[in-house]
Amino acid sequence: MIYDYDTLEILDEKEVIVVTMNRAEKRNALSNLMKEELTDVARTISKNTTCSCVILTANGPVFSAGNDISEVDHLETVSLGEARKLVRLGADLCEAWENLPSLTIAAVNGAAIGGGTSLAVACDFRILSPEAYFYAPEVELGLTFSWNTLARLGDLVGPARAKLIGALSRKIDASTALEWGLCEELSEEPKITARGLAEEIKLKPRIAQQMVKESVNRHFQSPNTAYLEQDQILLSLLVGESKRLHELKRRELATG
Repeated sequence: MIYDYDTLEILDEKEVIVVTMNRAEKRNALSNLMKEELTDVARTISKNTTCSCVILTANGPVFSAGNDISEVDHLETVSLGEARKLVRLGADLCEAWENLPSLTIAAVNGAAIGGGTSLAVACDFRILSPEAYFYAPEVELGLTFSWNTLARLGDLVGPARAKLIGALSRKIDASTALEWGLCEELSEEPKITARGLAEEIKLKPRIAQQMVKESVNRHFQSPNTAYLEQDQILLSLLVGESKRLHELKRRELATG
């Protein structure tokens, strides 16, 4: 299978495929192009009949800084229909990764912020470095935490803790993530540890594993409100308080 992406590196070993986000100079911020490519690679791998496991990781010290806020202003320059399409890219991305038939492992090698958290919790397993953390700053920007992430968090850690993460923007360090069940293991070398788990996955019958995954996901999946949330976010971005808060955050990042 041939992969040709600008923001991703793909290592295809047939039974195990490693997808590496490759925008280290931008802290692996999820640009529209990266969202489209991550969605496309997930949908492509879904058609692969030999893959047992997919590892998602990143180059550089940050797993993902989340949505690329430098692209927010672009929403004002396009039609409403095009803007709706753009803001839905993140929801499409997480849905594609959640629906992969193969078992998926997020090897979180550093901070997973906003959309980075969303992407990690759309995977089946998470292995974190001790320096890694989850952080959802959306509320601080006047937005809800979307991409159907709150429902996935609620399934993983329960409703109260999901609200701590989403409504209070509580930063969750690696040890707390392990205690809460937000990850399966801590490792100084999460990519190597993910490889070990992938080798264990390879030893089991692939189709039976996929049946188990589908059954568990169907049992726990909450109604997907991601697209309704994205329309609400679009309105918030185009008018009002959220636009002001985004500008403040952009200045903070520029001076920090």
